[in-house]
Amino acid sequence: MVIGPAKPDHIPPFRQVTGYQGPLYVDPSRRAFRTAGLEHGWASTYHPLAVLRGMLAFGRGFRQGARQGDVAQQGGTFVLGPGDRVRYEWRDRYAGDGADLDAVVAAIPTTAAVR
Repeated sequence: MVIGPAKPDHIPPFRQVTGYQGPLYVDPSRRAFRTAGLEHGWASTYHPLAVLRGMLAFGRGFRQGARQGDVAQQGGTFVLGPGDRVRYEWRDRYAGDGADLDAVVAAIPTTAAVR
């Protein structure tokens, strides 16, 4: 599931650009982001490490498309459940910061582990 700090009309363009077809919700109020304790602000958006990562990505040929929603809102990655269990949590400290995908995948319960 993905939650974005955007408006409902931003869903179709996001799906088109990313190809993501899973559950997608928007929260223009950013209540879910505040509740999760995620960073928000220009200092985290233009953090020196964010600028460096942006320059490196640009050097590798990545070009950012049109931005939508609240671009000062940083994200996070959470693996939840079953029940109230938090299996993994990561809060981006700045733009371009992200969870270790191997750790995320390792936190996803298998069918046998859920029982």
